[in-house]
Amino acid sequence: MRACFILISCFAGLSLSGCTGGVFAMRGDSARPAAETRTRDIVISGVITQDTADRVLDELEAQQGSVVTIRLDSPGGDVAAALQIHDRLKHGDRLVVTTVADEAQCMSSCTLIFAAGNQRLAGPRSRFRFHAPLYVGRLPLPGPVVGLIEAMTRRGIANTYAGASPEFARYLAEPGVLALHSRKGLALSGEELAIRGANFVTGIQ
Repeated sequence: MRACFILISCFAGLSLSGCTGGVFAMRGDSARPAAETRTRDIVISGVITQDTADRVLDELEAQQGSVVTIRLDSPGGDVAAALQIHDRLKHGDRLVVTTVADEAQCMSSCTLIFAAGNQRLAGPRSRFRFHAPLYVGRLPLPGPVVGLIEAMTRRGIANTYAGASPEFARYLAEPGVLALHSRKGLALSGEELAIRGANFVTGIQ
């Protein structure tokens, strides 16, 4: 599914990017600077861009040890970049801890990185948001093509969530919720997500 989506993007002569004029962002994202790294932990803050992914992947390559902790505080951004980070974390040979501190945020595509953790920790007052992807490409495309791209992206996002918690992915798709079909989506605190998320959050910190 992800491969088909990338092929469509390449065919359009574009790349997946954030809300600064690329192809995809999650609805509701706002532009801010992105990505920091630390020696022991990897910190991802601000809008997620391809530069964020490049820096995080380099940091993962450089780090040693059997555990890596990803500290998140982001409003979201580039879906493709977030999926690159997610896939590297999932296919590595280390224990991955993703964490969102109390009062920090993990919105939109940030949640795709959070989902990659073997342990997924959140502060009770941290903030999460799950909502629809939005085509924001510079090149205008016909409505049906945009609809197809958004639908395929939505399916890929849902499958990523299902990898962490199938029950939560089903909850997001329930008729009364339909979070991935809505600009507003679903906003939850870390504490609420731990209750409703069917193990999407594995622990409150």
